[in-house]
Amino acid sequence: MKLGLVGANGSVGTELCFLLNEDTELKPIIRNRLGAVFLKHHGFNCHIADISQKNDAKENLSDVDLTVITSYTTDPFSNSQIQSSQQINEQLVRNAIKFSKDNSTIIYFSTIRAFSHKIDPSTPRFWSRPGYDKEKKYLEQVLFSECKKQKKRGFALRIGHVFGNNQSRTRKFKKIFSNKNVPVQVDPKKKSNVVHTVTIKDAILRCAKSDIKPGLYSVVNNPQWTWEDVFEYYKNKETKIEYKPSTTKLKKSDSILWKILKSKKKYLIPIRYYLPSRFDKDIQRKLGIKRMMLAISTLKNEEDIFYSSDFSYEQIPGPFIPDLKNTKELLKNYSLDVFNPD
Repeated sequence: MKLGLVGANGSVGTELCFLLNEDTELKPIIRNRLGAVFLKHHGFNCHIADISQKNDAKENLSDVDLTVITSYTTDPFSNSQIQSSQQINEQLVRNAIKFSKDNSTIIYFSTIRAFSHKIDPSTPRFWSRPGYDKEKKYLEQVLFSECKKQKKRGFALRIGHVFGNNQSRTRKFKKIFSNKNVPVQVDPKKKSNVVHTVTIKDAILRCAKSDIKPGLYSVVNNPQWTWEDVFEYYKNKETKIEYKPSTTKLKKSDSILWKILKSKKKYLIPIRYYLPSRFDKDIQRKLGIKRMMLAISTLKNEEDIFYSSDFSYEQIPGPFIPDLKNTKELLKNYSLDVFNPD
């Protein structure tokens, strides 16, 4: 099976190259030569192409059985979404489907953020989704619409919080849990929505099988890990973890306001959807400051307590891809020293 990995030089894409190379005829596809340097150094035959361009898509995907889209374009100056980058992302999805091999399978990497307030309590319930969340959900719809038109199998995978040897979360957790004492502000039994790259690889290979029905799936570790599972996996043997309950309480005024808004929810116009992007960015900035101040207020004087915004997410809903392998078993054989030079 020939697998085209679009966006192979991203942090997740790069790690998947090393994992998928063992089981597929891998074709890493990268937009520029600079991004291909690391993979080429390790012997990968990278293809330099911009799949949002028709000629590049036709030349590089016509012989591919399975196309995996991990790429997501943002404005290089602001690292946020503008109209031009949104158009690139949409055209990339359309071209990947249109110019891939007949009867091929397309997998689009979405995000659990697409669930919006259903899992992230910091997301406003009464406005439209923030730009990133909204666009990811829109691209899922583009995927299914185009796959139906081209009669191809399409999967949108809402990926959880990614861990793996090449991931920033992993480096952060390893550093924190190398200490002797780590106070943590989260319920240890709470589901974590964490997914390791070995399980993402497993999900990709399962989607390639004809017995899996195309559609929208959530992807987290199998079975889903609690935060205690995550901490125990990354902590040193001598590390002692102390769980601190959250002291955050909803202000009475906020609670009353929410009740009023909730009662009129179906009549509210999603104003943010129609606002110019500069206004939406300002709203997001203010919301970010509010969340940051709330997080700081919960710490009080305990400067060493560990808190992550990932802790606030609720358990991700399904459906899940059936018959995935046990993540802990997969991790036993997981060692990519190329990402751990020390």
